[in-house]
Amino acid sequence: MLRTNRKVISQLISLSVAVAASAFVHAATQSTDAVAPSSVSPISVEKTPMFIGLGFDDNLDKDGLSWVMDLLANNKNPEGADKFANQALAASFFMNCQPAEKDEEIKTLWRQLLQQGHEIGNHTYTHPDDKVNYNPLENWMTPEQWQDEISLCNALLTKPTKEGGIGVDSVAGFRAPYLTYNDNSLQAIVDNGVRYDVSFPAGIMPEQNGRNNYWPYTLDSGSPTHDLAVAGWWKPAIKNYPGLWEVPLHTLIVPPDSHMDKYGLAYSLRDKIASRVGHFDPVSGKGDNFDWNLYSTPNFGAAGLNEDDVVAIYKYNLDLRLEGNRAPLVLGLHSGFYGYLDGNEHWGMPETTVVNRQNVLSRFVKYALAQPEVRFVTHKQIIDWVKEPKSLAVCPDAEWKVHHTYSEGDTVSYQGKTWQAQWWTMLEMPGLTESSPWVEVQHCTPSRS
Repeated sequence: MLRTNRKVISQLISLSVAVAASAFVHAATQSTDAVAPSSVSPISVEKTPMFIGLGFDDNLDKDGLSWVMDLLANNKNPEGADKFANQALAASFFMNCQPAEKDEEIKTLWRQLLQQGHEIGNHTYTHPDDKVNYNPLENWMTPEQWQDEISLCNALLTKPTKEGGIGVDSVAGFRAPYLTYNDNSLQAIVDNGVRYDVSFPAGIMPEQNGRNNYWPYTLDSGSPTHDLAVAGWWKPAIKNYPGLWEVPLHTLIVPPDSHMDKYGLAYSLRDKIASRVGHFDPVSGKGDNFDWNLYSTPNFGAAGLNEDDVVAIYKYNLDLRLEGNRAPLVLGLHSGFYGYLDGNEHWGMPETTVVNRQNVLSRFVKYALAQPEVRFVTHKQIIDWVKEPKSLAVCPDAEWKVHHTYSEGDTVSYQGKTWQAQWWTMLEMPGLTESSPWVEVQHCTPSRS
């Protein structure tokens, strides 16, 4: 949940220069594997997959979780030559572990998630919340308490299935409950071998516009967006965490009035949200990411949107990335919202039903899969790709030329077939030998350029 206001947003412009300058001070502390925050894809944008990372929290409601699992299993990524193409959609699930300890039906579903190729992450053992004295700047839990929250959840997730666990080899990811993190929680996940976090503010830099958002990065020198939140007094200062990855959960930009026709709305969605959410800035259009913030009643400080509203927001943010640097679109979700609670509707979501919210995900998935570059993957798979990026097979617009130099990922036409270079090559005819650097591609991605 993004906790800010218009005054804070206006301050970000003046603060961003100082934050950018501070990055040079931290540079000397970076590890050899450090990856700095960047809006530049590791490879050319044309060859970059458009990753979508669905991240579901809690996952304790059987009906909703089962529906989400069916949605993912019954759809496949677009055709292509990369390892994510033609595969069932994959997602990340961050588990609230304690309630599942004695719930065999839930644990069975979690094991099925693992078998289906999804990622199982840590969302703490008890989902702690300082309801009485909420202050994000205070360390309201001790280091020992945070260690217990992370280690106990990891223990259930990694315990063998025959001993009542889920059977995860290792837990790679973590999301903080209510996105309230601090040094105590971050140190606990590092101590317990977690590779990445997905809790920090993201997309709040004044210059970020959905076309130039950050790719995942390591916290060797901290986070520029976190530093802005610290300056705005809504996040605590933290240390650097060399080697710990941050997967940006960017603010979602609400489509402007000029785009309403394209997304099927006959009214100003920005005005609608501004009338309900005091901290929403209708000029930048930057709003909250999580589905709770989109659907829940304005009495809770949320937007209370309907099905068409949320579909428009999801589509617009995907379109911005496709027009820009293809930074991953990471969405914060709760699987429980997509099923009934003991046969009943959820309370506090005035403009949607369970069916409406199911329609949102179904419609967005259909829209996204019509884009040939799109790949629904886990958060861990996004990080692994950033570390070792592989090109999409982009359909060639030229024939192979004998004296032309080709790099890994380049594609050419030759004798009516499409070929992709596996490494640097020149003078080597496609398909001539078994050890050829060229491999035939059955399906390629049309270029948008």
